[in-house]
Parts: sequence; C-alpha cells; structure tokens
Amino acid sequence: MQMENSVDEIVIARSLKLFAYILISTVTFWTYDFVCSLHEEWTFLLRSRWTKVKGLYIIARYVPFALMITDLYGTFVPNTVHSR
Repeated sequence: MQMENSVDEIVIARSLKLFAYILISTVTFWTYDFVCSLHEEWTFLLRSRWTKVKGLYIIARYVPFALMITDLYGTFVPNTVHSR
C-alpha cells in the first residue's frame, strides 16, 4: 500500500511545521524574558499598592503564558480521537 500525497497536502504540512517552529521560538523568547525579569517585577509589584491597573497588568502579563502553553499542547500532542 503506497500512499501518495498531493502537492496541497505537502504544502499544508510544511506550513504547519513552520508554524510550530515559530511558536516554539516565541515561547522560548517569552520564557527567557519572563525568567530574567521575574525578581525585579515581583519586587516592584509587591511594594506598590493594589489598583485596577496593577490587576490588569498582572492579567495581561501572565495570561498569555498559559495560553501559549495550551497552544503548544494542542500543536504537539497528537489527536487521539478514534472513530468507531
């Protein structure tokens, strides 16, 4: 059983692979930035008073990290749904 792939399937596979590489590099850069500035950031956040702006900053700063993790999981974990 030899399977032949169409040109469109090959192009789609390559673009998905490129997307995965871009995603990995983005997460790596963002994690590096996060780790390098974590001590200074938390020192500043813990010493300043709590305001709505501070809450929005924390949400805007840390929610994308969780979203990137779930996106990486969805990209690299194979789909295991089996049809009966």
